[in-house]
Amino acid sequence: DLPTVKDKVAIALAEGGSEKQIFLYVVPANGASPEDPGTPALLEQVKTHLAARVPDHMLPAAVIAVAAIPLTSGGKPDKKKLPAPPRAATRLRMEYAAPRDPLESLLVGIWAKLLKVDQVGVSDNFFEIGGHSLLGIQMFAQVEKQTGKRLPIKRLFQAPTIAQLARVIGGEKQPVHSWKNLSAIQPNGSRVPFFCVHGDEANIFVPRYLGEDQPFYGYFHQGEDGHPIAYTSVERIAQHFIQELRSARPHGPYLLGGYSFGGIVAYEMACQLVAAGEQVPLLALFDTYAPEDGLRSATEEEKTYMPIKRWVMRKLVNRYLDRGELLPAKLRHFHIIDTYGKATRAYHAPKYSGPITLIRANDSPGAKDMGWGKLAQGDMDVRIVEGDHYSVIKEPHVRALANELRSCIDRAMGSSSAAAL
Repeated sequence: DLPTVKDKVAIALAEGGSEKQIFLYVVPANGASPEDPGTPALLEQVKTHLAARVPDHMLPAAVIAVAAIPLTSGGKPDKKKLPAPPRAATRLRMEYAAPRDPLESLLVGIWAKLLKVDQVGVSDNFFEIGGHSLLGIQMFAQVEKQTGKRLPIKRLFQAPTIAQLARVIGGEKQPVHSWKNLSAIQPNGSRVPFFCVHGDEANIFVPRYLGEDQPFYGYFHQGEDGHPIAYTSVERIAQHFIQELRSARPHGPYLLGGYSFGGIVAYEMACQLVAAGEQVPLLALFDTYAPEDGLRSATEEEKTYMPIKRWVMRKLVNRYLDRGELLPAKLRHFHIIDTYGKATRAYHAPKYSGPITLIRANDSPGAKDMGWGKLAQGDMDVRIVEGDHYSVIKEPHVRALANELRSCIDRAMGSSSAAAL
């Protein structure tokens, strides 16, 4: 906090067609207007203050002065009435580092075009300058086309900067595992590891907030490489993931979690593990609807043209797969989500005797427990954080999600310093 700032609010906005960025609005304590000659100096003071105290990935794209923070009738900041950020706003990030060789230059060009940014440095993090897993699939398709190197999407989460990715493409040795979908995103630390199913962008941001002593493993989607999806039911996906889980950690206790459809798979994994006699002290579902509620919500929100579009897209997918060809990058997301929809409709979720923690976004519609209360036979804990289904796993909201998860892990293991068993 600065004595020169009376009030403040941070919001996430999409600018120029890119992914959302953080913008900070501040009210000068001396009552000066945004046009006051002394306001630019105040904004620089705020930037300097933040740069010394906030991690680079949390720095706002711009700091904007306003006379007052507009409020809703309920007394909360009315973000819709804040002025639009200046078009020239750029992220306050580490000093630009230019590419040092042809491979880094190639990657810089691919990223800049795909992410629609003017400048990309070799230290920039793909997920912090507008990237996400779907764009990562397209990016890797371009990398394969121009270098001949085919990489799984999980490599991007392990090497999210130009410099790191160039070393991977150039042949730097990576940890060797037989896992097809599991990845050790943060393998170090003495605490019981957390295994996250389909965390997407949460796989990048959450481990940072959990701390270096908290191991974090992530499961990635089948089909992101364009190959056929081998396991197509919730039960079989869970069985496959458990096989990889046991190769990383043969016995419990297991700390499990998942986002969206990944939460349903994590639920089934917990059911199977408990039935096998293992301990699952934490099952954390990130904004995940129970199967029945999720299907009802998806049906209510579906556009009238979707059945026809789905039919056409399935025909295109089958045409490639029947010929034994890899799916083009632009068809992969549809095929993955379509497979998940079919799996959810066919899944008959059993009751679960263990504890369930739901960390849900406050803007997600439906029942507070998102339908899980009907399946929970043990304790049911619902925690609400800011955001919607898509923004809750991204900055700035993901920090609150991670803090809730950290609290849940501490509680599940009995103390904040619980060591791995």
